[in-house]
Amino acid sequence: MPKNVIIFSGGGSSGHLMPSLAVADAVTKKNPAFTPLFICSSRADEVEALTAAGQKFVIIHAGKFPRGFSPRIISFPFLFVISFIESLVHVLRTRPVLIMSKGGFVSVPVCLAGFVVRVPVVLHSSDSVPSLSDRIIGRIARTICTGFPESAFPTSLQKKAVQTGNPVRPSVFEGSHAAGQRITGFSGRRPVLMIIGGSQGSVALNEAIEKNFQALLDLADIIHLTGEGKMINRQHARYFPRTTVLAELPHLYGFADLVVTRAGAGVLSELAALKKAAIVVPLPGVAHDHQVKNAEFLATRQAVEFLAQDRLSDLPFVVSTLLGDSAKRAAMGEALSKALPANAAAKVAEMILDVLAPKS
Repeated sequence: MPKNVIIFSGGGSSGHLMPSLAVADAVTKKNPAFTPLFICSSRADEVEALTAAGQKFVIIHAGKFPRGFSPRIISFPFLFVISFIESLVHVLRTRPVLIMSKGGFVSVPVCLAGFVVRVPVVLHSSDSVPSLSDRIIGRIARTICTGFPESAFPTSLQKKAVQTGNPVRPSVFEGSHAAGQRITGFSGRRPVLMIIGGSQGSVALNEAIEKNFQALLDLADIIHLTGEGKMINRQHARYFPRTTVLAELPHLYGFADLVVTRAGAGVLSELAALKKAAIVVPLPGVAHDHQVKNAEFLATRQAVEFLAQDRLSDLPFVVSTLLGDSAKRAAMGEALSKALPANAAAKVAEMILDVLAPKS
């Protein structure tokens, strides 16, 4: 096994994985002596992304913590024990110098295994409200890096918290307007509206697009990332639907004039890095309502246009208003960039290397 291994854990969605890839890249650029190893779930998109990035990884069979009454209440304790044992085996085999957690249910058994054998943990928490996994890991972490300046960690953990912003993959900055036009086949003479439902898509957003399809198409050419298995039954030369994209995403970002998205920290941070104007439709009622809190925080800073899910019938009007006001879109992009600062991957890498630095 190579020396100086840093384990990167986090999973359940590409929203955890992509920032971790950015941090791993930043760490190895600052100090090539360190070797990343990713511990992830068996999700196909995670495996595909890690393979494409040329990163070494291992898979554990972690179970997501059940919320409310669910059959997972019965299976979760057994899956957690299995995932903890798997994590402990990988930690003992690789003897990492540090574990970097991006949160998510995959991270909890990995970080607890590291804690048992006294491996330091650095946590990055993306949202304005930390998840249950972040709250658990935060208690054993040496440092907590936060994406938002106002974080709702308990007071006892605040002294460990440092705002770094949310890491974004370097490829996000490599998008080309011309490549986006070529990929979509659009003329380039009309505004381009991009709809992103998050890594797993959004049924509510997809239904809103279908109901308002012609009204939105009258306003702009449409790029629509629907989520796996969630395509809508619409076809048009000026409508470009995909379930998910990976390598093409930066070019689609670069081509878009306005983005409609959920309020996950990953996408919002990528849009902030690119200074894109966004209409944000948070998913209500999930994980301490963190998406609503994210959207409210940014809306008070005039960084996004907040649109509640129960007001999606207003989407064509809001799109029309913003597409007709280029100055407001530019101001929103600037405000979003200030609220969620760039260069976060380098800042998190610095926190990791600081923990690993010899202390006098």
